[in-house]
Amino acid sequence: MRKVILIAILTSIFQLNLIAAEVGTKHEYGLSFLGSYEYEEPKIMNLRSGSQATDNELDNLGFLYNYKNAFINDFNFLNELEFDASYQFLTQTYWSNASGTMEDIDTEIYNLRALYGIQLSDKLMLKSGLGYRHLYHFWQNKRSTTGGWGYDREQDYTYIPIIAELKMPISELKLDGKLKLEFDQIIEGNNNSYAAYLGGSNKDSKFKNSDGYAWKASYEGKRGAFIYEPYYEFMHVDDSTVANGLHEPVNTTKEIGLRVKKEFNSKRSKSSEFNEILNNDDFYFGVQLLLSEVETGTYAATGTAEINEKDYGYSIVSGMKVLDKTNGKLDVELAYNQFGKSNTTCNSADSFKTDGRFRNGAYAGGTTLTCLSPLNIEIESYSTSLGLKPSFDVSNGINLNANFGFNRWNQIESEGASGASPTQNTYDGIDTYYGFGLGFNGDNLTFGLEYLEHDMYYDAKIMSASLKYNF
Repeated sequence: MRKVILIAILTSIFQLNLIAAEVGTKHEYGLSFLGSYEYEEPKIMNLRSGSQATDNELDNLGFLYNYKNAFINDFNFLNELEFDASYQFLTQTYWSNASGTMEDIDTEIYNLRALYGIQLSDKLMLKSGLGYRHLYHFWQNKRSTTGGWGYDREQDYTYIPIIAELKMPISELKLDGKLKLEFDQIIEGNNNSYAAYLGGSNKDSKFKNSDGYAWKASYEGKRGAFIYEPYYEFMHVDDSTVANGLHEPVNTTKEIGLRVKKEFNSKRSKSSEFNEILNNDDFYFGVQLLLSEVETGTYAATGTAEINEKDYGYSIVSGMKVLDKTNGKLDVELAYNQFGKSNTTCNSADSFKTDGRFRNGAYAGGTTLTCLSPLNIEIESYSTSLGLKPSFDVSNGINLNANFGFNRWNQIESEGASGASPTQNTYDGIDTYYGFGLGFNGDNLTFGLEYLEHDMYYDAKIMSASLKYNF
């Protein structure tokens, strides 16, 4: 009886259609090839791998394993259990204004994930679960070009992944593939620095880095017996706790590479069918080019001082239609936004005023600050937004839309002379965003123009041009 009631409720909310399914187990083994890997503490240091750090491709080789078990549950929905594991070896180069360079740093990264997914339509599967990432830098007994000694570092992150898998064959390339979009929310992070071996006042330190996230995108295409998956990953982690008077500053990681896999001992069949929850045209994804104007918190520059608040950025967008009427519709839209950088520069004897936000409110609004030496103040802004997007048809293929929701944002304010390690303030929070725009609809592609305002510590005004693929 409960099963009947549940199916009736789901049927009243969604449109259920019977679709052919592939069920059973699948094992995949493979290799990963790293093209580019960069860890950065903005304006402080970076670590680079891939072709940027070595000429030997074997120095950046990884190993992969993936297990999947697809099955039809009692409610006639297709489900999938997945477990994947990876090991990546890196050779990195270290660079810092303060402590010089250091080459041939060995690094190991382990990734483990357990996932559960449900097939929402014949083209869309949604997955979530639990992930664990472990990284170890082997720096002990290595010395930089300025004479500084390195020490081993260890990072552990536990995170919750949310993954959308979109079937997207490319007939021109004879690829039967799917696009994978992923957001990871870090729930527990630890960073250990092992400097005690240096003696003196040096100590081992343990930090907590539990506030961060990651965005990942890849395309998995099968051709012949092999699966090819180019991928891009971005991770942002906020400031750590303080230990022994030290802390790990806000940092980002960017990774580009290629995974090559092959199936072994798979036992799959296409004899079963499942209920489709969503129509295939209910969801879309796309990219946006942003022209951003992020406030600097400074004004009234004198002399050679300059205030530049405009820059280009980008958004990665996915959405789902939840209401469709004759003259309009309502979408739920999720986006990752990179707003670019804004900055204030000045030379000796130049001045500018602050509106009270600069340096985390260290000065009252209207205070005049004079530069004693050349100075650059830079603000980087990121966010993840979730909101509603109602649209109304005004002509054949043309619609007007509104866009509003919540914005989970991060901003990094860096202040320092050129070539020196900067002083940083970081800000984060959850606020609103809102705007309006114009859309031009094709068969599968939608081109859009929008104006948006994002409330943050330093507010942003955005003009965007978007291109979206509609399923």
